[in-house]
Amino acid sequence: MINFFYTTEYLSTIIRIAILIIIGIPLVRVISSFFASVGKQRFSAHVGLLTGHIVFYSGLLFLTITILQECGFNVTALLGAAGVLGVAIGFASQTSISNIISGFFLLLERPFSIGDSIKSGEITGIVESIDLLSIRIRTTDNKLVRLPNEVVLKHHLTNLTYYPIKRVDILLSVPYSENIQQCTSIAQQAAASNPLFLTNPSPVIMVQKVAQHECTAEMRLFFSLRVWIDTKHFNSAPALLMQKLKEEYDKNNIRITVTHIN
Repeated sequence: MINFFYTTEYLSTIIRIAILIIIGIPLVRVISSFFASVGKQRFSAHVGLLTGHIVFYSGLLFLTITILQECGFNVTALLGAAGVLGVAIGFASQTSISNIISGFFLLLERPFSIGDSIKSGEITGIVESIDLLSIRIRTTDNKLVRLPNEVVLKHHLTNLTYYPIKRVDILLSVPYSENIQQCTSIAQQAAASNPLFLTNPSPVIMVQKVAQHECTAEMRLFFSLRVWIDTKHFNSAPALLMQKLKEEYDKNNIRITVTHIN
């Protein structure tokens, strides 16, 4: 009779644990996905992703504690021991804690979101995910780079796609003997010939300096050309503008050089 009682209780415990695992884990995933979706719709993809992660891991922790209780462990004593252990682990993992805290500061400031193109240090690429400890970036040459949140927060960061339009700056030069009015007119025509380059703000070209070229003693006129484009075209626009400038100046037999492009 006693054996039967213990056997029944044992099977009941196994069934409850199985139910917690089979139903609990998918339920936690559904709930975390729901909160992630709400956070994304009401705030940003950044907030949604972090909210989903927090809810998911909190749910797993709750399931783990419940399963331990079903197994007969004294959860209160375990939590006390875990607190002592947590302090020790905390000292040993200060970097991870710092990254988590930095992640929350990035969440509050929201300097970028998933899909934005950013530059941090020498790394430039598109933000693919924002996690509790780091962000993942896909570089322009299709490499995955993991940047710890602490590093991103401490260093200079440039969001290349934060604003809807972006300016392309080109410094080009022509021989000193060339006519200034003709040279500026050719550059303006090159910028106006492609709808990729915006008319508002309008392109600007001006004489920046008269100086010797870097590689020779030849005196040249240096022009600064500034055009505005939609941010989504900022990767291709400079090359297209350079091609058009070369074509237009070649038509007029004017030899140009480009010393800077941004």
